[in-house]
Order: sequence, then structure tokens, then C-alpha cells
Amino acid sequence: MKFRILICDGMDKEGLAILQREPGFEVDARKSISREDLLKEIGTADAVIVRSASQIDAEAIEAGKNLKVVARAGVGIDNVDTEAATRRGIVVMNTPEGNTTSAAEHTMALMLALLRNVPQADATMRAGGWDRSKFVGREAYGKVLGIVGLGRIGRQVAKRAQAFEMKTIGYDPFSSPESAAADGIELVDLETLFQTADIVTLHTPLTEDTRGLINRETVAKMKRGAFVVNTARGQLVVEEDLAEALKSGQLAGAALDVYPVEPPKDTPFIGLPNVITTPHLGASTNEAQVNVAISAATQVVDALLDREIRNAVNMPRLDPESRRVLGPFIQMADKLGQFAAQITEGTMEKILVHCQGEITAVDTAPVTTGALRGAISILMPETVNYVNAGFLAKMRGLSVESLESSEATGFTSLVSLTITTNKASITVAGTIFKGQDVPRIVLIDDYQVEARPIGDLLLIRNKDLPGVVGHVGTVLSRNGININGMSLGPNRDRPVALEIINVNKPVPTEVIEELKKSELILSATPIRIR
Repeated sequence: MKFRILICDGMDKEGLAILQREPGFEVDARKSISREDLLKEIGTADAVIVRSASQIDAEAIEAGKNLKVVARAGVGIDNVDTEAATRRGIVVMNTPEGNTTSAAEHTMALMLALLRNVPQADATMRAGGWDRSKFVGREAYGKVLGIVGLGRIGRQVAKRAQAFEMKTIGYDPFSSPESAAADGIELVDLETLFQTADIVTLHTPLTEDTRGLINRETVAKMKRGAFVVNTARGQLVVEEDLAEALKSGQLAGAALDVYPVEPPKDTPFIGLPNVITTPHLGASTNEAQVNVAISAATQVVDALLDREIRNAVNMPRLDPESRRVLGPFIQMADKLGQFAAQITEGTMEKILVHCQGEITAVDTAPVTTGALRGAISILMPETVNYVNAGFLAKMRGLSVESLESSEATGFTSLVSLTITTNKASITVAGTIFKGQDVPRIVLIDDYQVEARPIGDLLLIRNKDLPGVVGHVGTVLSRNGININGMSLGPNRDRPVALEIINVNKPVPTEVIEELKKSELILSATPIRIR
């Protein structure tokens, strides 16, 4: 298998080595790339790796006809159109762990420099001056640090601030008080944070809710003489409003490492003595560059070779324990979806996925995604994957529902899938027996079976009378089709039985018609599981 990897914004040699040593990997590594060249070269790339300079927007995504993976060597992905990538089924991943320490340390460096006027004093000394009284600063000790965003970096900043005996409070809509408290952070609402903090530091991703978070109204809520530090995203700050607060004395100072446009143009901070600016250095350490390069390269290799997808931002993330528990069931749900979609008549309107038993100890959302992918793949096999299955279901107006039950009667774990169409409804359930890797279909509506959803199959509904198995075997044998396995599903309450037969090759239409010539056969449906 051959893959072409386009690196747009440079990569440390350790990361390059990982890609270059893979057989069949062609690596086009560039320190920078023009827009024109990006749109040209991305057309034949299977994966593209960027930092913050290159824009992988909808136009670039559309130009990437072979694109399977977009990897951001860093945390923020606002230079990648994730929605456009998701529509195309392209995995977007970042490397959140690689630069955590560097970003946290840079935040602390800026904060301390603000409190002690370090850059300003240095500039005076370089100009031949000596003015100690002008640069009297403040201690970090005892100050309240308000951390907006309690992800990896925000929590590492808290850990370092606590070493200075600062009080750390935080706001994060996705964090619990218990989780924050475990890291020594008091969780508060945003207004309380602004009103209480001596220093506000931003560590939140850029979303529609956080864009312009620091503005005239929010600054007015802060303590007079407070400080603001931003090493996250420039668009979190309305620059004109922040500059006005710095000039008026509402804020004592600000330290900025990021800007709405980089490099910044016509910034209102030029000439303000109480502002420290650095050119987006948060991740600019030797160690961080190596870490994110290795992470990005390893993740791209694993994704392209179908080993594992880590740190994807547009599909459910599985921690190691969830991956261990759910991995086989995700694949099984995919097969159940394929199976059920091929034996159901009409237009799909609703899919219900019910997870039961031990697997519900972890988040089973990826199992629903697997079932969706399998079912939709029957309609559009070339375009659907685990990334865009949910989007395509929504686009088709397909209703999706998930249920969980902690107990699975008769099984350790069970996944059942119900597909409802404009004509009918069918339920297929499956499990994986302990000690075995092969998934089993154990229920089709109210028929108990034990069938392997692998390769080519044949589903037969027949009158529950003698002679059916012999007739089917004879017809298949006469047409050169071998039976690899068979599961019979009688039903005491019905005169109709089921047969699920594993065969060595697809059953052609003429053989299906020959089988149906017998009055014993009510229906015969060929199935292929990919």
C-alpha cells in the first residue's frame, strides 16, 4: 500500500524519520508552502500535516481528492475546517499532549514578567538607564489566578501557580467541581472568576461561545488593576477593548502570545508600556517541537495503516480501557448494520442501537457509530466511514437513537440493532463470546440463531418442513457454491423457519431464483459483509 504525506509547515527530524522509514510512504516535507502549491499538492496527498501557518479550509479539503487524514502538530485546529473534513469522511487529529508543558511554562513566564515588569526594566537597562522605583512590581504569592479553560494546559498552569502559593480558581463548562478540586482548583462561574481574579489567564479553545470572550463588558467586571494573559487563541480577545482598558487603568497589564491575525497588523498594543507581547512562542521549545512531531507522525502512520486512530477531533475518542472493551463490539455493530440493512425492505427512517451488559461500563457511543457506518455503507459504500456516518445519517433525515441497559439476559454483553423503514422493521442482535474473537448474530427478530456475519451469506425463510436443507444444499452444490457454515432458526410459534448460510462466494441472482422455485422456500436473500 502506498501513501503520500504532505508536510506543509516543517517538521522535526524525529517525526520525519518515523514517516520515512515506513515502506510505501512518500513524504513531501516543506518548511512552508504557498497557497497555490498547497491546493495543487494536496490533490494527491493521503495525509497532510500542518502547524498553524497553513489553512486547510473547505477549498483545500475539496482539492484533496485522496485525503484521509489531516493532522495538526499542536493543539488548536482553527486553521482546519473540521466540518468540511467530516463531510468528506476525513479524520482530523491534533497532538494535545506534545506541547502542554511548554505552553504552561510560557504562561507562567509571561505572568511573572508582567508582575515584575521584567521586559520594561530590561529595555531601560539596554538603553543605559537605571530606574528601580519605576519598576516596582507585585508578588505572585497570595494572588488569585483565574484560569479560563481547565484542559491539560490550564491544569498544568494551576499546578505551577500553586507552587508559588497562589490561589487557583477556574471556569470550564465541561469540568466537574470534584475534578477541579482534585487539582487544587476551585470551580466557579465565569462572572465570579472575572470579579475575583487578580490575574486572568486564558486556556480555552476557540468556539462561537468563546470568540471575543475578553471584551468591554467582561473587562468591566474584573478587578481594577487586574492582569490578563492569553497564550490560547487571539480571537478570544477583542483587541480594541483590551487596549482601551489598559490605557484607562482598568487593567494593570496584559501579556499576549497569540493574535487574531498572525503576524499581527495594525495592533493597538504597539507603544503601550503595560503590555508584553511574544510571537506565538507557547509551543516553541526544542522539546515541544520534537514531541508534537513524533506524535503527529505516529498518529498519521497508525491511521493510514488502520491500526488505531488517536486524538481525532471529529470522531469519538477511546481511551485504552474503552478501546479494549469496545473495539470488537464496534466492529461487530458495523457488521450487524450491514446485515440488517441488506435484509430490510424500504427506505431507512430510524436506527435504534441498544447496548446491554458489561460493555455499558464505558461510553458506548462508538458502538452506535459503528452500526450507523455499517447500515449506511450498503447505500453509499465508497463515501461513508466512522468519521462522517453521523453527518450522513443526519443529511438523509435518518433518526438515530441509543439505549443502554446494565444487564443482558443470557449474555455477558449484547448489542441489538433495530432498523425501521417505510415498509417494515427488523431487529438483529449480536455478541462476542468470551475467549472468542468472532462476532455472532444470536437473534433476528424473535428467531434465535448463532451465525457468523463474515463474507458472503445467504438468508433463507422457509416453511418449517422436512427437505429444506437438502434442497438448498443440492442447488448450491450444483452451482459450485460451497457451504462453510449454517445456522438454523426454528420458531415454535410460527410455521416459518430461518436459515443463515455462510458460503464461499456470492450467490448470483439465477441461483436465488432456482432456490425459490421450491414451494418450501419463501424468500432467499444474498448478503455480503465487508
